[in-house]
Amino acid sequence: MKTGFSSNAFTKINLFDGIEILSKIGYDGIEIVLDSPHAFLPLKKEQINEIQNTIKKNNLEITNLNSNTVSGWSPSNENPFEPSISNKNQKLRNWRISYTKNAIDLAYKLDSPSVCITSGLLNPLNLSEELIFFKNSLTLLGDYAEQKHISLSIEYEPGLLINNSEDVWNLISNDYSNIGLNLDTCHVAVLGENISEIIKKFGKKIFHTHISDCKNNIHYHLIPGLGDINFKEVYDSLKKIGYDGYLTAELYPYADNPKEATSKAFIYLKNLMN
Repeated sequence: MKTGFSSNAFTKINLFDGIEILSKIGYDGIEIVLDSPHAFLPLKKEQINEIQNTIKKNNLEITNLNSNTVSGWSPSNENPFEPSISNKNQKLRNWRISYTKNAIDLAYKLDSPSVCITSGLLNPLNLSEELIFFKNSLTLLGDYAEQKHISLSIEYEPGLLINNSEDVWNLISNDYSNIGLNLDTCHVAVLGENISEIIKKFGKKIFHTHISDCKNNIHYHLIPGLGDINFKEVYDSLKKIGYDGYLTAELYPYADNPKEATSKAFIYLKNLMN
C-alpha cells in the first residue's frame, strides 16, 4: 500500500505549494479535489499542464480525483454536494453529469486511476425518485468511465442519499467492473459500521480509501491516532483482500495548519505499514 494525502486540507494555500510539502515529507501521492479553490472544472490546458509538470517534478502520483463537491458552482451555494447527479431538476442533474464526465476526462489526462463521486442530501420526501435519478446517472457515468479505463468510486456519507455501505452495495452492478467503493474510515465509524466486515464484503470493489480518525462517533476527520478507530485492524483487513492502492489521509479540518497534519499523518501511516 502507498501513502496519499487529499488536497482539501490545502484550501488556504496554493495547490502547488501543497504538492511540494507532500513531496518533501515523503508521500507517494496526492488526491486532488475538483472544486474551488484549486481545481473547479473546467481547467484550461495551461492549468492541466502545470499540474502534470508539478506532480512529475515532485515525484508524486495522483491517488484519486475527488469529484464529491462543487462549492465553486455558485458563490451562494450552501450545500457543496449540489447540484448532484440525483438532483430532481433535470437541468441541474445534467449539469452535474457533464461535470463528472469532465472529471473522468481529466483523470484520463492526469493518469489518475479513479474518480470518486457521491450523491446529494437525503430527502425522505423524494427518496425513491432521487434514487432512480442516481442509478440512471451512475449508468451513464459508468459507461463513460469504462471507455476511458477509469474507475468510479462511490463514497457514502451520513446525511446523504447514499449514506451507508449497504446503499453502495445495492448500487454496484456486476455489469460494471469499474464501479466500486471509496472507503472513508471516518464515515464508517460515525455510522457504527464494522469496518472489517465492510472490507471483506467489498473486497476488490474497494478502489480508494480516505483515512481519518473519529472519536465518539462524531463526524470530524481527525489525524489518525487521535480517535477510536483501530487502524491496525483496518490495515490488516485491507491486506487480506489484496488491496495495494493508496491510504489517502483526508484531513480538511486542519486547513489552518496543514503542514503539521501532513507530517503527523505520514508518520502514523508509515508506522502502521511497517
